[in-house]
Amino acid sequence: MTDQLGRDIRHLSLGPKIALNGNGDRPRDSTIASAGDAADIFDLYGSDDANRESWRSSTGQRDSTIGVAYGSPSKHPAQVQRESEVSWSGPMNLLGNHNEEEEEGRARRWSDKPDISITGVTPTSASYMYDQEQEYHENGNGKEYGKKDSMVSSTSSQDPSRLSPRRPTSSSRYTNGTGNGNENGSMSTSTSISEIGNRSNGSGSVSVAGSGSSQYPGEEDDAFMIRNTYARLEKEGVHGDGWDQGIERTRGGPSIGAGKRATVYPATKTGDIGEQERQFLASLDRYGFVNEPLRNRSETRVALIPTAPLSKIPKLPSISPLAGKPPVEPNSTFNPSDGSGLSPRIPPSTPNTEDERVKRREFDRVDKWGKMMSIKKRDQGGNITQWDWSKEGTAKLRKRVYKGIPDRWRMAAWWTLAEGLTREKGKGKGKESEQSESDYRNTLDLPSTFDVQIDLDVPRTISGHTMFVTRYGAGQRNLWHVLHCFSQVCETCGYVQGMGPIAATLLCYFDPARAYTLLVRLHDTYGMHDIFQPGFPGLLEAFYVQERLMEWLMPDLYQSFQRNMISSSAWGTKWYITLFVNTVPFSQQLRLWDALWLDGSDVMIVTSLAILWAFRDLLSSPKATFESILSLLSSYFVAEDEDALMRWIRKVVGQPETKNKMTFWREEWKSLVEHGKSGSALL
Repeated sequence: MTDQLGRDIRHLSLGPKIALNGNGDRPRDSTIASAGDAADIFDLYGSDDANRESWRSSTGQRDSTIGVAYGSPSKHPAQVQRESEVSWSGPMNLLGNHNEEEEEGRARRWSDKPDISITGVTPTSASYMYDQEQEYHENGNGKEYGKKDSMVSSTSSQDPSRLSPRRPTSSSRYTNGTGNGNENGSMSTSTSISEIGNRSNGSGSVSVAGSGSSQYPGEEDDAFMIRNTYARLEKEGVHGDGWDQGIERTRGGPSIGAGKRATVYPATKTGDIGEQERQFLASLDRYGFVNEPLRNRSETRVALIPTAPLSKIPKLPSISPLAGKPPVEPNSTFNPSDGSGLSPRIPPSTPNTEDERVKRREFDRVDKWGKMMSIKKRDQGGNITQWDWSKEGTAKLRKRVYKGIPDRWRMAAWWTLAEGLTREKGKGKGKESEQSESDYRNTLDLPSTFDVQIDLDVPRTISGHTMFVTRYGAGQRNLWHVLHCFSQVCETCGYVQGMGPIAATLLCYFDPARAYTLLVRLHDTYGMHDIFQPGFPGLLEAFYVQERLMEWLMPDLYQSFQRNMISSSAWGTKWYITLFVNTVPFSQQLRLWDALWLDGSDVMIVTSLAILWAFRDLLSSPKATFESILSLLSSYFVAEDEDALMRWIRKVVGQPETKNKMTFWREEWKSLVEHGKSGSALL
């Protein structure tokens, strides 16, 4: 396969001609990444000569060497010098002097209809990549280049000592663009993110090309290949971004795309879109999701949150109704459910008249929010970068947030609420938002031990949204970059799967640097550090507070869970770790997040309580079983009336006695953990 790849690449050189060796082959170095790069960009549709010649004639028979990862640490200086004439700055910068015939052919190339080159490549195993690379060695007759075939296995077969560091250590030898090691560029683990980013471009540090990255010492080959692929595609783009599923490049994909790669050339300025793209865009709802109600849900059922129970707002009693009573004895026998138990109602299809009513109501609120917010800061170009609340906005903020922030104001409001709560609590690293955004840019090209796992999770995160439907499209690339950088923020938390849906939601409204900054705010200020860290101590604390609220407000439900041995971790983990992403519709999730940015993590606990309160009759019924309870609580919940749900949450969160009790129970949980008594404190 690599021999065929080498012959194909020779036909596509844009740069200066390089003399062939004695065998008629062009001598060139090749790393794992550069082989993938070349295959991505230059392979042809199919493998027959007719297709190759047809493609060459349509492009004016121009040659190219774009896609080769120069400056790799494995390259010898002489080889880099020979290839340094070619730049990543783009094909147009490489054309240099040309005659009229070349100009005419070039004009045809950039204006022709086919902007995509789909290439047939020999399929390879998902666990192995074969790379024919140059080996620079020294024998008795002097130095020479020799070829060797190397097989690189997956990370599971690598030496554990080669795990890539989240931070380069002082013992690491950094390489510059020529591949020469330089110990003067080493950095200790205490070096700040900004310092690492600033020094990564200097002499003696890792060189990062505009369309690719250099491999760090100790970085796994699979992790480097993934990181390099995302960096390169950030410059090239992919076919059908925003509507086509795309093609897998970094791991085993569907058989329909096996062995094919795609490369996007500069788009034409005709403005026309294909019929397939037009139909896909027409199928999207207002938030960018495929407009198929309750589409392909993996949950066992879809449940309608009834409005009637939410009309009653509970008040916390002075003492628990179960105080002094022994726990309920659990059922000694478990029988399969016969399906005769009570079931929740199925949500009906939303009528168009209801959608129009919601749109009109939100439109009326836009002007009100415009008066609530005032401009705080602009950048040099006059663009607004910071907002603040006006006097009118401060007085009516809480009520209007729970009524729902208009979607066009959501980006400004979320950012302002998060910055305000960060200043109020005084938690976190104490960094300004500009510093966090700088940290994001400086960690983009640093290796992370979680890169492979993040790449596995990205394509299955909110895949029904137009931003994330295309493999390696702009949305998936931004998501991978944000998670890649965030995994380096906290050595304790690293990366967990729940971070993906949260980051994807933020990317629907913010650029990657600001989405990263808000993830840091959630981690530092909103208590997600305790949720994400090993052992999930924050999650267990939330369960304890939630169960105390159940015991005090819904004693019959609490006893039903005791009787059927229902633990909170069996159904509530997903709710808290993902902040209700994929548990409720996106529009409902956004309104929950509106309240979250204002009132903090208490909103998530009270939201869980609201769902339990709404289904209290079913969950505490004598007919309720272990199976029926877990089936209901694993549902995809659709509120019959979102306003009624948010009103219930606002009033419960706003009760001073409830907030004080929740604070007390948090301290009580910490005391139980400290004395080793937490194991028996949960259901």
